Amino acid sequence: MRKFLISVEQLVTITFLMIYSGTPLDPLMSNGFTIKESDRLIARLLFTSTYIVSLFLITLRWKKVTYVFGRDKFIWLLLGVCALSSFWSLDSDTTLRRVLGLAGTMLFGLYLASRYTLKEQLKLCAYMLGISAFMCILFAVLIPQYGIGSAGDPTAWRGIYPQKNVLGKRFVLSGAIFLFLAMTNRENRWVLWLGYVTSGLLILFSKSTTSLGNFIIITVTFLIYYRILTLKYKVMIPVVTLLSTVGIAFYTWFVSQADTILGSVGKDTTLTGRAELWPAVLDMIAKRPWLGYGYGAFWDKNSESSIVLQTVQWNAPNAHNGFLDLWLALGLIGVLVFLIGFVINLLRAIYLIRWNQTSENLWLLVYFTYIIFSNLTETTLLEQNSLEWILYVSAILSSKLSTRANL
Repeated sequence: MRKFLISVEQLVTITFLMIYSGTPLDPLMSNGFTIKESDRLIARLLFTSTYIVSLFLITLRWKKVTYVFGRDKFIWLLLGVCALSSFWSLDSDTTLRRVLGLAGTMLFGLYLASRYTLKEQLKLCAYMLGISAFMCILFAVLIPQYGIGSAGDPTAWRGIYPQKNVLGKRFVLSGAIFLFLAMTNRENRWVLWLGYVTSGLLILFSKSTTSLGNFIIITVTFLIYYRILTLKYKVMIPVVTLLSTVGIAFYTWFVSQADTILGSVGKDTTLTGRAELWPAVLDMIAKRPWLGYGYGAFWDKNSESSIVLQTVQWNAPNAHNGFLDLWLALGLIGVLVFLIGFVINLLRAIYLIRWNQTSENLWLLVYFTYIIFSNLTETTLLEQNSLEWILYVSAILSSKLSTRANL
């Protein structure tokens, strides 16, 4: 009976992970993502159900959850700043509603950290992403009117997701998870490598240039972390310095040759409107640099965001940069709270990799790299109902639990 209940709980966890990642129901209910108010209501009900069930599950093991909750204060301080921003928000009702959604999202991350080890969490994510990959292929092959076609490119795959960039972003994360598990596990390695290769192929089919670049970067940085950070300091420091110099030189060259490079593949240096969007967003940040406009309030059809939209002449849903959106929402105070917690955990992960060389700390470092690069052109920082933010919360809390277990 106990094994049956554990299996049911794992199945529920995988289902919830898919709700946050994106389900096959989305395109079917919305007629190929022609969103109606009823579709949004169904999505809200699904997310609300995850909040309620997560609260019930953590109540069953409240002592462990209380202990896990206290492992990192900056995560919860950031949530507190979001709640306080309702006092100066452009729309306090919207801010409070979205703070509740963010709290529910982080509650699920807390549940993951208190219930499963970090490797168990990643294995459950791998199951979910494997199912998602299979569904994306089915949609593209059997019902291409739903699985293929995105704005500006009728041949780009989107699978079970709203557009090609969402598919690309999702399988960059998938590739990172499958690569990590393949490199740190001895069992079922061929299945894990198959998941990694499939993730890369889906990114190629999505034709998302940014996602392909991030996939390559995550792969290379993982191999660097895996090999270099365990070297002696006399060897590690020169190697890291050399790689950093080469990386900076390559980036400088790429920027200087961007017109030629991107033009050769049908792209331009405007990065699909981001080059005009970011200066307009920075102008709005300059008007409220310290406290921002309130969590989740800026882009919610108000006069302030309309200034940006009129400037760029396209319907931008966000700043397409997680750090700029964080600054818009919470001002410099929120950015500093996030960065302090981020840097502390980053340095701690590097130190602990050299100290006890556990895979949990290696994943934390890899995932932090993913968070940085994915938020340069998209927004996943501090997002409600975001799989990326759930895994950020659970990774930090879980790594600190495993560290104490090894002391």
